[in-house]
Amino acid sequence: MKRTTLHATIIGALALSATAFGISAAVGSPRTLMSPGDYSATRNTIEAGLRGALVKCRDLEGRAEDLCKAEARADKRIRMADLDADYRGTVAAAADARLARAKARYDVAKVKCVAEHGEGKFACLRSARADKEKALSEGKLAST
Repeated sequence: MKRTTLHATIIGALALSATAFGISAAVGSPRTLMSPGDYSATRNTIEAGLRGALVKCRDLEGRAEDLCKAEARADKRIRMADLDADYRGTVAAAADARLARAKARYDVAKVKCVAEHGEGKFACLRSARADKEKALSEGKLAST
């Protein structure tokens, strides 16, 4: 093998390995700016907020209390999903957050439908299910 060809081959191999190393470093880098400590602290704050909201719901009675609890739990579900999406920073985590938001809205809608009677209740539940399915399908399409 000629000396110039050998040098060109070695330089090419070094350049290729440096490029591969750079790509692997970029892929292996964390996708979040949030530290595990910040994530844990925010998670604890969300859980404490749920407990505070549930305490406020105790002052209410009947369906208003049930609705208050459902809204508090839905808010927690949404905030936790958004926190996980921010922490992980992936497309899948963002899709999971959209799905959690749809499920939380459905849970609140179900509680609101309980106040209805007869055919109105069934129509309300059908509408809530249809809205949930639409949001879930949109969330799944957006993630692909």
